[in-house]
Amino acid sequence: MTTAVLKNRLLNLTGRAFKEEDYGAPNFTAFVRRYPDLIALDESSTPPKVVLIGDASSAVVSGTAITGRRIRPDLWTAVVDYQSGDSYHWNGAEVLVSDGVDNDTGDLPKIPTVSREEMREWRERFATNFISGLQEGDEKVTRVRRWDSDFLPTKELPAEARATWNDELKQHVISRLVDWFREKSLTPPIDLVQQRPQAHRVVSSETAQLRELILRCVRAMNEEELRSLKLPPAAVLRAVGHGAPGL
Repeated sequence: MTTAVLKNRLLNLTGRAFKEEDYGAPNFTAFVRRYPDLIALDESSTPPKVVLIGDASSAVVSGTAITGRRIRPDLWTAVVDYQSGDSYHWNGAEVLVSDGVDNDTGDLPKIPTVSREEMREWRERFATNFISGLQEGDEKVTRVRRWDSDFLPTKELPAEARATWNDELKQHVISRLVDWFREKSLTPPIDLVQQRPQAHRVVSSETAQLRELILRCVRAMNEEELRSLKLPPAAVLRAVGHGAPGL
């Protein structure tokens, strides 16, 4: 989207109260530059364009950020599919697959698929770290070592290790992708990291009560009070990125 579209969304979300000056920025472009972990700014076009990349960036910085999320399926496959022999290319919007026979990918940049050796290194490192805190002879130690040495699927890991390995693998993949996009001077897609659909979102009772109290206060505010309301920029950008109804 353009910077003008993003600013208009922020104005709509804040009841027209948003002002760059409130955040120490002389103009909207300067405001955007203050949040490089949330927004990618492309000034090569007129008007400048922005891409909300907060989910991807924060996932790289914090291992816990990737929990409960998934990497976009076509990009995930492009990185981890070392067995098929296919190559994967990025056309700016989606992944194109080439089997080396009917190659219609031209000069499109090739996504770096992990090799079997690299995957083995990731697995070995995980196995070593996981069993380091366990007693020798523990059944979990045996299962993790067998999973590693025999290149077994994730389901063969002890239950306690599966989620940890899945998160670690996602962290490897997202880091690889973000580094590649940066090296190629490409803008990563906004949905690089996606929230998994959940039937019920679990929140603490204290958080739920606080949110309900804030909502009740907002409903009771008059126009002047609403205009004076200050919202954290990161929260507003997350709301925009998650596609609030009507935007």
